[in-house]
Amino acid sequence: MLVPFVPTPDEVAREMLKCVKAGEDDIVLDLGAGIGKILKIAKEEFRVKIAIGVEIDRKLCREAYKDNNREFEIICGDLLTLAPILIPKANILVSYLSTRSNELLEPLIIQNGRKGLRVASNDFQYPNLKLIETRKVVANGILGPTEHIVYCYQL
Repeated sequence: MLVPFVPTPDEVAREMLKCVKAGEDDIVLDLGAGIGKILKIAKEEFRVKIAIGVEIDRKLCREAYKDNNREFEIICGDLLTLAPILIPKANILVSYLSTRSNELLEPLIIQNGRKGLRVASNDFQYPNLKLIETRKVVANGILGPTEHIVYCYQL
């Protein structure tokens, strides 16, 4: 496991999807999808065509499917193994991982991503991708307000 599960606040998920201009024609890939919160918002609020997530934790995979009504797909597996297969199929990639995870994933994005791939990352940068915009988001969680930075890129 590359990172522990920390859910993306709804406000941050929405801002990530706005930043990459998610819409009806898009295929969204969430690497490290957890319980599928970003995917659910992508389908319900942004009406994306397809939403696919990769999560290694089987317990989180089951949780993601519990109330999902097949709105999105979760593949239970290792994101570094599956990324080269799935990235070419997506035109939007979202992630909330870690600095080290992004370092490992970034070459796979560059090698396998299609020209124009839009990428949004919560709090952790991809130093070699073309940064388009950063957005600060304040989310209200159980511990009070938390600040997040959404990094938006395009290949």
